[in-house]
Amino acid sequence: MSSNDSTENDINTNWLRSGRVWLIVCGLTAVFAGLSRILFLSDKPYHHDESLHAYYSNRVAQGHPHEYSALLHGPVLYYFVGAFMKVFGVGETTARLPAALCGIAIVLLPLLWRKRIGSVAATAISLFLLLSPTFMYFGRFLREDAFNSLWIACSLAGFFGFRWTGQAWMAVCSSVFLALQFCNKENSYLHVFIWLLGAAAIALLTRFKSSDQDDRKTDLSIPLLSASEKIALWVNCVLVFIVVFVLFYSSFFRHSKGALHGILDGLYRESLLYWWEQNQKRRIDGPFDYHSPLIFNYEFALIPALIAGWYRSVRLAALSAAGSALRFPLSIFSRPRLVFTLSILLVSFVFFLPRVGFTQDGCSIGEFCLRRSVPEALSQAVEQFAQLLHIAHSRHLLQILATVALGAFAFMASVSLRRKLDAFLWWWATGAVGVYSYVGEKVPWLLVYVLLPLIVLAGLEVGRIIESGRIWIDSLTAARSSEVTNSLAEWESRWQRGGGRVVAYLTGVLLVFSAYKAVRVSFASSANPTERLVFTQTTPMAKQVRERWMALSAEYRQKPRVTMHGEATWPFAWYVHDLPRHDFVKPADAAAADA
Repeated sequence: MSSNDSTENDINTNWLRSGRVWLIVCGLTAVFAGLSRILFLSDKPYHHDESLHAYYSNRVAQGHPHEYSALLHGPVLYYFVGAFMKVFGVGETTARLPAALCGIAIVLLPLLWRKRIGSVAATAISLFLLLSPTFMYFGRFLREDAFNSLWIACSLAGFFGFRWTGQAWMAVCSSVFLALQFCNKENSYLHVFIWLLGAAAIALLTRFKSSDQDDRKTDLSIPLLSASEKIALWVNCVLVFIVVFVLFYSSFFRHSKGALHGILDGLYRESLLYWWEQNQKRRIDGPFDYHSPLIFNYEFALIPALIAGWYRSVRLAALSAAGSALRFPLSIFSRPRLVFTLSILLVSFVFFLPRVGFTQDGCSIGEFCLRRSVPEALSQAVEQFAQLLHIAHSRHLLQILATVALGAFAFMASVSLRRKLDAFLWWWATGAVGVYSYVGEKVPWLLVYVLLPLIVLAGLEVGRIIESGRIWIDSLTAARSSEVTNSLAEWESRWQRGGGRVVAYLTGVLLVFSAYKAVRVSFASSANPTERLVFTQTTPMAKQVRERWMALSAEYRQKPRVTMHGEATWPFAWYVHDLPRHDFVKPADAAAADA
């Protein structure tokens, strides 16, 4: 990149680097995050999950220990919400307030990494989170997902912060937040599995690149730990994790069946076994491509930056592939038109053509696609494999193949460019799409976990387009010939002046529409089931029923008894929490209760 180009870009972004302007940006982001997450928290009737969560949190506030049940997920939510109720009083706003605060915190968290990823990238990630319809809606929702998304972000921020700075306290904080994930929701096992596989793949591939060195070894300002210090840090992190895990799952040693019983239930006996059984039953079933229409309908603002990020990574990797161990298959992308065409084609399969396939609905892949062209034994084997992955339609097969291809090329390209964080994020995003397409419960709040790595990738790409000179993660010039370095810099400069600006402007326009959809689904249509993010929402008439109960309770000297059973228990548990004579019975006892 020429000095003139660099100077021009620096002038365009200097205003954001100013300390006073940065404080204003942070302040405005915090204000809008607070308004969008806290305003009118009690207006929407409680979803059946929210109702149960608030009910049992209120019991914790009253002094009862919460004992883990896999159906209700981990104990962290109940102790956090119960603490708020104990301090601020019991109410619908108070119950949802901890989730809303987590929704605010995750929006502000990227701003803390301004010096590492650049002002523009940090702001872009925060804006994507702030204006995301999914994060705004579930950031006001009393479920584990608002909490867990923050714990995930904090644990990874602590881990990478330790890798970048060498400060041990960040590793310990990462361990604390990782433990909170496991004490909050069982899908943490899936996330850690994906992360560990990704870390192993990155480590294995970089071993084949002799010129690839540990980033920390090239920065003398980062202290390197001795072997004994590393062992001590590992021991501390593990102990911190165990302490947090034991405290919550033992109900702070007040579990009615003993602390060990609760710990084993949370570790595997009820958590893993219960949800594996539910996954096999596919209790809340849906199509394999359940999340694709949700992304296209609500999170469309991410798509241009994600396409641009994929294109940039693969294109730069192709330019620098000469003499590299990863020359193939990246070298086949030396033609920019081929790269662009392939990116559009693959993304179309994933996002824009989710309903196109070669089979009719209800017709299996083996019956329609294979038995006419391959031996029956092979057709049956493919059919069994498809059933194992919950693939019921050829469009599902097309989608997963396209997703794997996109992720694999981006991952390999990022490793080749020594962008380890990008490689990790592409691996995580691809794994999350695959895992949450496979799982037997198709519900919109799981989209949060698919979006997290995609939002960070999109924000980093916007930062690279607008703000030059951020090489903390790019390392494009290390151990490369001057010819390759010049070609990379020249292409980056042309991209920033041309296609990159188009992507930036288009992303800005789409963010405006994203903000409109976020406000609509979170406020105007928050209980309207025509919105795809609104799932099995309780009718607004539930509040009228409660008002009628309260009026009857005040009218009679002997408080009326309210008994519920079956599915009515879920949405109404919260609405009877302060009625002195309420109880829940099993369906088998309903006749006796009615009598």
